[in-house]
Amino acid sequence: MDIDISFAEAMLRRGAGLLEARMEQGMEQGADPFAVLARLLAAAAATDAPLVVLSEGGSHPALFDEAARRAGEPLTARLAGLAATRQGERATMYEFDGTGALTGNRIVAALLRPEERPDLLHVYIAVGRLRGGEAQITVPPALLRFDAAALGQTLGLLGDAVSRSTNAATAALAHSAAILPMEGHEQGGMPAALLDLYWHALTLASVRTDGGLATMTPEGSA
Repeated sequence: MDIDISFAEAMLRRGAGLLEARMEQGMEQGADPFAVLARLLAAAAATDAPLVVLSEGGSHPALFDEAARRAGEPLTARLAGLAATRQGERATMYEFDGTGALTGNRIVAALLRPEERPDLLHVYIAVGRLRGGEAQITVPPALLRFDAAALGQTLGLLGDAVSRSTNAATAALAHSAAILPMEGHEQGGMPAALLDLYWHALTLASVRTDGGLATMTPEGSA
């Protein structure tokens, strides 16, 4: 088996296999959240191609470097960039290394547009490793719905208060985002490390929107 593939590619392969099995054998869609996400991404690649894949360590280091720099800024300084986030493609995947408690894992952040609006995104996070060319999940996938336009409207209403108050900034962000539970996260809330990955994924998307980066050529597409 070819194991010289990325975690994102392994997810897409699994999803494609699940889709094919369901079509050929009439298999019912299971509740396993990783299988659900893999099928969703494979379907997006098949019907709304291209599905853009951007990987840390690939040909666009400036994207990941700038996102890391912004992640170190106060939340009050990052909100305007998040509010300006737009995604022209139906689906985009960002792959990068886990840090802190997630060191040793590979992260895939999949941003899908559930509607035609480029400012409304469903953000899926998958945390796992490659084993023999197969993607194995170590933390169940989770989903956040983010409305960049709603964030922009809230920032306009709050005005300068957002730049002066972390509480106001947090409230504005909470108003524009909602966690939609998937299996494995229904009880006990969302781990803080996973919440941080949501914002990092959206920061990557906002950096890509800035300065012409939205037109960058991806490392891969499906």
